Amino acid sequence: MNTQYEIINFLQNNRNLLLEKYHVTKIGLFGSFARNEQKENSDVDLLIELEDGTQNIYDLKDSLKQFLSSSFNRNVDIAREKYLKSYAKEQILKDTLYV
Repeated sequence: MNTQYEIINFLQNNRNLLLEKYHVTKIGLFGSFARNEQKENSDVDLLIELEDGTQNIYDLKDSLKQFLSSSFNRNVDIAREKYLKSYAKEQILKDTLYV
């Protein structure tokens, strides 16, 4: 099972790849892994921001999700701060561990 440390370490070690291939300028871990409350079947929740002017965002996020899911061997959910629901946004931002 992945740990918070392993996920953060992977994201830090792949920062250049995330920027160059996926245009990710900011990435943070939130949810159960950020709180160290993950279970065997927990997914990895990530909050990202992309470079201004990024094209084909849907396809890019899908490709990023596949890459990270295979790297972590578990489901990955990707969210962007500007699309977070207002009722959940405060808690998510409070929990987020940025890399």
